[in-house]
Amino acid sequence: MLKPKKMKKARIIVLKSAAEKLLKDLHLAGLVDIRKTRYEGLDQGRPLPSFDEISSLLLELRSVMTLISPYAPEAVERPAIIEGGRAIKEARELEIGGPLRELNKKANQLNEKLKNLESRAGTVQKLMHFSGVNFGRLDTKTVSLKVGEIPQVKIDPLHRKMDKAKAHCRLVSDPSSNITLVLYEEKSVGVVDNILAEAGFTEIVLPEGMSTPAETLERLKKEEKAAAEELEAARKEMAAIAAENYNRVAALLASLQVDAERAEIASRFSESSTLYVLEGWILAERFGKLDGIVRGYSGKAVLQDVPFGHGELPPTVLDNPKAAGPFEFLTESYSLPNYFELDPTLPYMIGLPILYGMIVGDFFYGIISILLGYFLMQKFRKSYTMYNVSRIWFYSGFVTLIFGVIYDEWGGFTHQMLLNWLGSWIGMKEVLSQPLYTGFLRMQNILTLVGMTAFVGMLHLGAGFALGAVNEWRHNRKHAIAKIAWIGVELGILLTLLPVIGLVAEPALLQAGLVLLGISVIALAATEGILGIIELPGLLGNILSYTRIAAIGIVGIVIAEFLLNQFLIPSPEQGLLAIALIPIFLVLHVANAFLAMFESLVQGGRLNIVEFRSKFLHGGGETFSPFALKKD
Repeated sequence: MLKPKKMKKARIIVLKSAAEKLLKDLHLAGLVDIRKTRYEGLDQGRPLPSFDEISSLLLELRSVMTLISPYAPEAVERPAIIEGGRAIKEARELEIGGPLRELNKKANQLNEKLKNLESRAGTVQKLMHFSGVNFGRLDTKTVSLKVGEIPQVKIDPLHRKMDKAKAHCRLVSDPSSNITLVLYEEKSVGVVDNILAEAGFTEIVLPEGMSTPAETLERLKKEEKAAAEELEAARKEMAAIAAENYNRVAALLASLQVDAERAEIASRFSESSTLYVLEGWILAERFGKLDGIVRGYSGKAVLQDVPFGHGELPPTVLDNPKAAGPFEFLTESYSLPNYFELDPTLPYMIGLPILYGMIVGDFFYGIISILLGYFLMQKFRKSYTMYNVSRIWFYSGFVTLIFGVIYDEWGGFTHQMLLNWLGSWIGMKEVLSQPLYTGFLRMQNILTLVGMTAFVGMLHLGAGFALGAVNEWRHNRKHAIAKIAWIGVELGILLTLLPVIGLVAEPALLQAGLVLLGISVIALAATEGILGIIELPGLLGNILSYTRIAAIGIVGIVIAEFLLNQFLIPSPEQGLLAIALIPIFLVLHVANAFLAMFESLVQGGRLNIVEFRSKFLHGGGETFSPFALKKD
């Protein structure tokens, strides 16, 4: 489980006459992650001869599907894959693309016509005040007209300007709006245009063939009705074509996409005039199944198990129990381990909940983490990210219960304070006043807590270095020794500090620690050079970053114990006020718990992914993507 699943490299040599059928079998089996191959003396592969026609048919089918999708029937069947070249034949015979495009073009033109008619009708509607005016007869060789909008307050000044300019014109206004009709002699057009522009006159373009407003509006409504009926007929015709052909087009589209994948994959092969050579990665446990498929070709295809070394990088398939799912999510989200590295999922599964529990550290907050995590798991079941984050909260809540008991934290109370408070409500304060045990109180042991979290950091980082040594041992002993040297540095620092800070009164430990530290530093210099020496202060920074566990945990205690429990705790003496305070008290504790959950996940995740992971994992693993039918 600490290693990815074992892979094998498969090579298949197949005659071109059998290639198409073999590709179909490989596609259906979904076993091999086919990679690009290149062999001296062989040409680079090209797609199968059918690929160009399939691509052309796919373009046509996608165009058809775009046109009929708005009219898709309610009962849509799951597309069934049509095998054996029948899909290509049926797609050739499908002749609905042309009629659909014509109908769609007609529908678009009718839509534009309807919009135009509606706009013209709206213009005419504004002119209904001039119901007795036949606009078509007013516009002659000597007399012209303009209709437009101008504020009523500007009408009189406009009259005076026209008279002053000796422009022979007449203005007819609609008192209920700003619409004005301007009649003028053709010879005065220049003067009239200038005066109207200065007055802020906005001209309204009259519809073509304008007569009286009522007659014109009636004509436009008739045209609009006819266009709408024609548009509805075109849509019904498209809907009828869709109802008859939608499922068939969907099936052909799905089938040709499969055929295109099979035809295109040949471009990854090497080829001669008579055969193909293809290579890919397969899970070792499924190699026998692939062998069975190839043996069915009776000498037309041969399977080889190709040895590979560290120069090649197989894809990574993680191998973890189902319960590790949310922690595998973290592994996949931050660069997969490469095939030759250890999988950090199980270390995450152990380390993250422990760090989370150390930070939250409250029994009741652990219960909230479990309940809230479970609730969010149900709510976000379809969200890959949120579902896995919620599962981490759920699982880590159980570890938090343990730390809640160790820290003696129960919703910001010690168990004795909680029993006293409960006793005050039920009249048994004296009976419930005796402590049941003595916990490790974080607020009263801050320095010890900081030291403890630093020690946890040393253990966590030491485990990372140990995993790094295992990773490197087979292919780079020098780097593996460097990882062991880092463990020696950590242990040397620890042995040196124990007597110095007075935890152990044994001077020999100081000497042993200094000797071990010196040997480890020399080993680092020998294996990693000057860079290893430069990174020594960084190790101290890594260890000290774990003391944030103490800092964040203390903040949560301050909020719970010194703010919520000090000022908002309901008591029997408060009477009705206590009843009103209970929901506020509980909601604020839940909010504080959620804040602690969020911070603990972020910090616990950071310590695992940034500090711990970097000590043994390079990453860069490739995802295993077998040549297979795509799942819906």
